[in-house]
Amino acid sequence: MQNIVVGYDESPAARSALEWVADHCADKTCTVVLAMVTAALAPAGDHSHNRLALHEAERRVRDRSPGSHVESHRIGGTMPKALLAEADRADLLVIGVHRGRPLRAALSGWMPSRLTARAHTPVCLVPDTWTADDHPVTVGIDDDDSSDAALMFAAREAESGGGRLRVVHAWSMPTPTMDGSVALLASPLQVKESHRQILRDAVRRVREAHPTIEVEERLIGASPGGALCAEADRSSMIVVGTHRRGVLEAGIIGSVARDVIGQVDIPVCVVPPLEPH
Repeated sequence: MQNIVVGYDESPAARSALEWVADHCADKTCTVVLAMVTAALAPAGDHSHNRLALHEAERRVRDRSPGSHVESHRIGGTMPKALLAEADRADLLVIGVHRGRPLRAALSGWMPSRLTARAHTPVCLVPDTWTADDHPVTVGIDDDDSSDAALMFAAREAESGGGRLRVVHAWSMPTPTMDGSVALLASPLQVKESHRQILRDAVRRVREAHPTIEVEERLIGASPGGALCAEADRSSMIVVGTHRRGVLEAGIIGSVARDVIGQVDIPVCVVPPLEPH
């Protein structure tokens, strides 16, 4: 059973997130918690309105997924800290985002970028323009282990949905290194073949773990963000990993996620790396 927390505030983006969760759970048994973050000193009238809004949102999910357990509550606190605490033990945190609104710098305080950078749970960001479709799940893989968790998350999502997964790996020629006056240039064919092997290894791992799903592999000569955006029109979801590294480790979202979120009409799931044992 998948445990899902939905950040809900009645905005158009939050309503799209709610619709996505209702659709996602329609033929499954899930536990869904609708969480509304409110100021601790909000007027009593606001609390009454919020309760009514949450009850209506609960009903919407129950109508679409009668086998799921749905509950809701208000959380006193500030974003994103309060919502992250609520979702700490969940399998998935879902929030809405506005299509076409670019991510700002980490220190500007825009909640989706801060939330996805700090979450220890996969975060699915649903644009306010989302509509349901039956396309495959698309996952982007890197040339290191930062996307391992994202790959397996995407495979599970594909297995529980339409059974189709597209694995995308983008590549480009490395910048030549200089040793005195001699440029050390790699052969384009060698570089491409090394990236093809990365893709093949990823697909092999998926097929070993999830033999029932249909897997398509795509090696694309482009930037990772551009490659994934190009696949969006024929994808139901884009899944990416993140390195969690930078000057502020918990405040910087991965560059690929930054290039995709808000630029496509489908959900983007950002999956943190596996915790070291």
